Amino acid sequence: MRRAPWAVALLLTLACASPAGAQAGSPGHDNVASASTETDGSRTSDFAWDVTQQRGGDVEELNSATATAHCVDCGATAIAFQIVLVSGTPDTVAPRNLAVALNDRCTRCVVVAEARQFVRVLDRPVKLTAAGREELASVRQDLRGLAGDDLSPGALHDAVEQDAARVQAVLATDVVPKSDPGGRAHVLAARQFQATDAD
Repeated sequence: MRRAPWAVALLLTLACASPAGAQAGSPGHDNVASASTETDGSRTSDFAWDVTQQRGGDVEELNSATATAHCVDCGATAIAFQIVLVSGTPDTVAPRNLAVALNDRCTRCVVVAEARQFVRVLDRPVKLTAAGREELASVRQDLRGLAGDDLSPGALHDAVEQDAARVQAVLATDVVPKSDPGGRAHVLAARQFQATDAD
């Protein structure tokens, strides 16, 4: 088995005006992308996207990307992006972000997993501006296309990083209080988790 992962587990604590929500979700919501192939000459991909809002409680969401291959001249790509917007004071903030790429006795195979998780805790319920929703829709479409493209691990990583920066920009500038769209929500905690694995 040939194993040469370049994994980065990066945690950034950002203090900027943030979040907004689109979908309501329950605490501990999982967002999972899983791509696996055992067929010679094949290529498979999976993409998972989630925008979750919750009030207080435990922040234990899982964002996971897993890519595996056991074949000849094949490949698998998994990309998972999750935005978690929490209003009020949560009991715990312990989200999980994972990326695993496994090449199981493959010949000339490439497997890549990219996972990004954005967590924002705010003092009040928020929403995205119309411009913010439009930008996130564009990011989602771009990432879905990247998952299906036959890119090198390095090229895919760079492209995913660009889309992650776009998400950060939306969270910094296009989130407003639901009760006062002209106002500004205060960020109590902001974290970004990054995980990358390739084989």
